[in-house]
Amino acid sequence: MNRWMFPQYSLLIAIIVVTGLSGVVGAEESSKIDPCSLLTKAEIQAAVGQSVDDGKPNANANPAGGVPCEYKVGSYGVFSILIKTAGAGETADKVMAELKKRKIAVSDGPSVGDRSFYSSPGYGMIQLNTFKGARYLIITMLVPGAAEPVQKEAAEKLMRKALTKIS
Repeated sequence: MNRWMFPQYSLLIAIIVVTGLSGVVGAEESSKIDPCSLLTKAEIQAAVGQSVDDGKPNANANPAGGVPCEYKVGSYGVFSILIKTAGAGETADKVMAELKKRKIAVSDGPSVGDRSFYSSPGYGMIQLNTFKGARYLIITMLVPGAAEPVQKEAAEKLMRKALTKIS
């Protein structure tokens, strides 16, 4: 290599760094809203009808995808809420299609936000996915002993409350 090629490599490296950081900027933008501030322990407990421990951010989550706030429900259940900025081109239809490709059941959701749908990853767990403006929220829950319709009703009620706290 001659020394005249180094400026080209410097430009290439700069482009790669800037492109890589765009995901970090999106994660920082979405982290402006603390997911643990969207719902209270008491609100969740009232909706699911079981004891709920204090929520805390999942320290093991990939920050580029958003960090959910997680709560323990009853003796072994779980409730989490995630809020992030929707990625470029990330829409409810595209997310639903991707989940279907992965053999995850999806169904239309309630009229919450701009567009909502449910996904059922298995083991009695349900997710309510909601797009509202540039935001994408996901409530995931597994409530011990609760039938799917009961969990969906609780998820809808809690999503409506969470949406009142974002602009």
